[in-house]
Amino acid sequence: MGRVESDSFPLLSAAQMRLADQQTIDSGEASAHQLMERAGQAVADAVRRCADDGGRVVVLCGPGNNGGDGFVAARLLRNRRIPVTAIPLVPLEHYKGEVAEQMESARKAGVKIRPAIGADDLDYLHDWLKRAAMVVDAMFGTGLDRSLEGWMAEVVASVNQSDRQVLAIDIPSGIHADNGVELGVAIRADFTLPIATYKWGHWLNPGNSYAGTLLEPASIGISDQTLHQVMDEAPSSARSSYLINHAMISASFPPRHADAHKKSFGHLWVLGGSIGYTGAPRLAAAGALAAGAGLVSITCPDDVYPVIAGSSLEVMVHPESSAPCKTSDARIADAIVAGPGWGCGCGERLKELLVTPLPAVLDADALNAMAADESFVETLRSRGALTVLTPHPGEAGRLLGSSSVDVQQDRFSAALELATKYRAWVVLKGAHTLVVSPGLRVWLCPFGSANLATAGTGDVLAGMIGALLAASIAPEVAIPAAVGLHAVAGEQEGWHRAGQLENVIASLLRDMR
Repeated sequence: MGRVESDSFPLLSAAQMRLADQQTIDSGEASAHQLMERAGQAVADAVRRCADDGGRVVVLCGPGNNGGDGFVAARLLRNRRIPVTAIPLVPLEHYKGEVAEQMESARKAGVKIRPAIGADDLDYLHDWLKRAAMVVDAMFGTGLDRSLEGWMAEVVASVNQSDRQVLAIDIPSGIHADNGVELGVAIRADFTLPIATYKWGHWLNPGNSYAGTLLEPASIGISDQTLHQVMDEAPSSARSSYLINHAMISASFPPRHADAHKKSFGHLWVLGGSIGYTGAPRLAAAGALAAGAGLVSITCPDDVYPVIAGSSLEVMVHPESSAPCKTSDARIADAIVAGPGWGCGCGERLKELLVTPLPAVLDADALNAMAADESFVETLRSRGALTVLTPHPGEAGRLLGSSSVDVQQDRFSAALELATKYRAWVVLKGAHTLVVSPGLRVWLCPFGSANLATAGTGDVLAGMIGALLAASIAPEVAIPAAVGLHAVAGEQEGWHRAGQLENVIASLLRDMR
């Protein structure tokens, strides 16, 4: 799975990126020549930074602008006395305009131009790959929208079998830039250098697993204003899309004033627990306290009240039969988390809860109750208060009438469909958790670890989200921040159970403040 060096960039589709290129050229901010020169310079710099040694660099040049970037990089590397071979993968007469000019400039600079244009050249290609210290994939980039077949598929297979370091320009060739799908075959890169900004295919599997280490996107003269503007203008199923970053997380956890008190940070109420599932609401409460909630209460069924109350020191615990805990009372808290370990048969209690005007985070069994009763669709769509759904892929599949396999095949579309269907915020958990607003604004979490794939970590996250909403932090700040902090905590060492995660979260917050 790819790693990321930086996280402060919008996420664009291939169409949005093309529009950003064109607007930059049309506005006079940069010419096509300047954009290609800057991209090639960034590639050359990345090669020098990432290559294991100073041996030969072999650049595989496809027919379009990605190939042009490759020719520029080859020329600039040759100017630094690095041995370079550029291998055009189509007949030379196919190169036109700027790309053809860049190929000729590379030749004049002393770059070896050695075409390999068909199956008869496969052994010739193998020989050059054997001589390479690093291979640069300048074949297709983000422009590919069809399966690779024939000669190009053979080239990809040869590179993947060569056991050489590979740096891909923009995105590994064979990966769809918008959805991460493998288009027949795809380059398995050690490093990928995004151009201008990240694309969805860098993060959505299987594309993420082909990217290797994702380097910081190359700045080529396309302004931030243009990158953000095209998200509203170019075709996309999402209104705008961003990576969650450390600045967003920090914004939700500012230093506390000296005169603050516990009610300054909100009161969260957790509804959950049942026989065999007494730990879930306690973990949600622990996550809320770790994220800074001033007060946390749990309402649980009477038959598990002694167990939950007896093991909760900082949390107020009440049995369901206790009058102050009626969920129809809007004064009970500032926000609610419902569902952790709640068990079967909680549908009627959930409907009662959703009448309140409080922000509500619905997790686990609350989601299962919704999936079993289609009337919840209208209940949530007509609800005036903020609602957050936090499904894992299995729960998302049930809510959509499909399966976890279907959800995982297109997580982006599944998250958008859930937000549209229920008119709610959605946190689709998993590798690179997605946050979607009811207005279809999307945040992707670049942090996290497989260590989070253990029971109870989702309960902790639900409590964290609830805590920030209880503190009256705007959802577009609070929800991505909670997801991001939870994922960063998952990357840390020194824990292996969900019950230990609260201490890691609290420690990160102390360092942040």
